[in-house]
Amino acid sequence: MSDFEIAARPYARAIFELAVDEGKLQAWQDKVELAASIAADDSVKAMLHRPAMVPGELAELFHSVMRDAGSEADKDFDNLISVLAENGRLAALPAIAVQFNTLKQETEGKIEVRVRTAQALSDEQQQQIAASMAKRLGKEVTITTEIDDSLIAGAIVTAGDLVLDGSASGRIDKLNVVLNK
Repeated sequence: MSDFEIAARPYARAIFELAVDEGKLQAWQDKVELAASIAADDSVKAMLHRPAMVPGELAELFHSVMRDAGSEADKDFDNLISVLAENGRLAALPAIAVQFNTLKQETEGKIEVRVRTAQALSDEQQQQIAASMAKRLGKEVTITTEIDDSLIAGAIVTAGDLVLDGSASGRIDKLNVVLNK
């Protein structure tokens, strides 16, 4: 887990709880995703790492970019951006967005399942995996797939903290560990 993911947890949880209390879960998700996309932009990343930038100026600049992107002023969200700037955590916004979305999905009884395979999956295979994971996790499942040639064969299924490695490369790695003991 990266430093940004660790730093993102308390922020994501705090804004999630605020969004639930206010009844503005979708509005907060939209703002967090917009801020995350801005923070992930290469030119903004370069700006965030400039030591000469004063946190207040950085926050104000970030607010203006948000406004230019169509986001309306929101006192609580503006405070979040200011706190993140003050603590040097604006670059953690993409990780905060991911964790916020995970918390939202948990509340809604949903989960995103990522399937990495060596070859493309058919629609039927995707549906079978989705049904199996929905039964196992007791949640509504959304599947995203990714092709990874390094797996050789098989798949790696990731749902939250659960990782199921059924790839040939994973099995080879396990065999290698056993043989080298």
